Amino acid sequence: MVAYHRSSALFTYVLAVSAVGLCLLVFLVLDSGPSSVLQQPPLFWVLLASLVVMESLPILSKVCGGTQDVTTAEAFAFAIMLGWGTTAAVVALALAVLVSDVLRRAAPEKLMFNVGQYSLLMAVAGGVYELLGGDHPFAAGDIPPFAAAALVYFAGNLVLVGLVTTFAHGRNFLADLKESLRAEAWPYAMVFAMAPIMVAVAERSLALLPLVLLPLFAVRDALRTAEEAEEDRAVAEKAAEQAQRVADEQARLAAVEHALVERLQENDRLKDELLAAVSHELRTPLAGMLGALATLSAREAQLSDPQRQELIGMAVRQGDRLKLQIEQLLLAARLERGGHEQGERPVVDAAAVTRDAVTAARAAYPARQVVLEAGEVLPVRAVPEAIRQVLGNLLDNAAKHAPDRAPIRVQARRVGALAVLAVEDSGPGVPPAERERIFERFTQLDSGATRLASGVGLGLYIARQLANAQGGELLLADPAPPGEGARFELRLPMAELADRRPG
Repeated sequence: MVAYHRSSALFTYVLAVSAVGLCLLVFLVLDSGPSSVLQQPPLFWVLLASLVVMESLPILSKVCGGTQDVTTAEAFAFAIMLGWGTTAAVVALALAVLVSDVLRRAAPEKLMFNVGQYSLLMAVAGGVYELLGGDHPFAAGDIPPFAAAALVYFAGNLVLVGLVTTFAHGRNFLADLKESLRAEAWPYAMVFAMAPIMVAVAERSLALLPLVLLPLFAVRDALRTAEEAEEDRAVAEKAAEQAQRVADEQARLAAVEHALVERLQENDRLKDELLAAVSHELRTPLAGMLGALATLSAREAQLSDPQRQELIGMAVRQGDRLKLQIEQLLLAARLERGGHEQGERPVVDAAAVTRDAVTAARAAYPARQVVLEAGEVLPVRAVPEAIRQVLGNLLDNAAKHAPDRAPIRVQARRVGALAVLAVEDSGPGVPPAERERIFERFTQLDSGATRLASGVGLGLYIARQLANAQGGELLLADPAPPGEGARFELRLPMAELADRRPG
């Protein structure tokens, strides 16, 4: 029998098997009469004593969550059935199981289940034997009914025990049944084959019965060897599975380590490129500012007032450029660490903020023609400084890339539920493969010593982050009409619609 854990399904199953088996036992005893069971010849009692002894000396077979008792006692039970009928065999086997479980101090529910289980199996096997024409006592012509009865007993035992492990431990019933058939079929065939031999030998001479018992011990040792081999196989399979899991884990860790090394190498490369780019971009305005101040310091007496004013203006412009680049680096670092601070977003007129950004751009780039198209009021919930910075970055980007005399077009209009603020230039445009990469940090499509545009490649990255923080989006759209140039659109939800959304 198998050690099991309690569950509702298991309890119902154990109760049902116990009840059916015990009822069959009582019915057979009452049907034959208790006195008839006791009035048996000495050979019956010798076989019964041998049955009790062999049942009390089981071989323990490990199964999921517990152990299963494997014995050679069925040979004696079937010998009794062949000699004295089904009732005698059921009573003898039930008595042997009862004595064995009492000696092992089995739990009451386990004892009841074992008695019921083996009473049921023996009753069904005996019924099959008699139904197929088996006679008592056994004769040579009764071998086919005996083989059928033994097969029914063996298969029924596997099914009943398999259902216990399935209900108790959630095992795969069919897989366990297949494994049990493979491991136990041949040893049990030898056990059952000894039953008719014992009957034939004992009927000839009771003194010869001990000679028959010797092969049973050999069969018992074979069963023990089979169980030990099965345990060794299970241990070996478990060790192989464990080794495979370890190997798979090592391979996974090696792959992770390789990817980490590649990532660190890539980060080192990006840091080197970033350091080189930032150093180059910061050095240019710094060199211009220091050069202008050095010239002013060394030749102040030789310079006219206009020349001195020109050098001072050059230093101021380069200082402002350096300040702007440093501010962009700091803002990008803050956005990368924790995002833009949300805060309270008031309702503002996006068209008015756009006009302010255009005015600032015209002052910063007096040689540029900035054309504004803005009519109706565009109420949005946003921080005006954030919108101005997004548009300022876009206008600065357009001024760097558009031809000298080409106008920069700015639009502020309503499109459905959105306020769309667009900046469009007629420069070289953006290749399709680079449409998303340009919004990454430190990305400049015209990088190199000969590029006309300067900067550290943070303008569009900062602009998109700020747009997202205002509940909008910044994207690269197709210019109108199609052709060369780039069109960037800042899209923000209109305030009157956004206010209706649940908090």
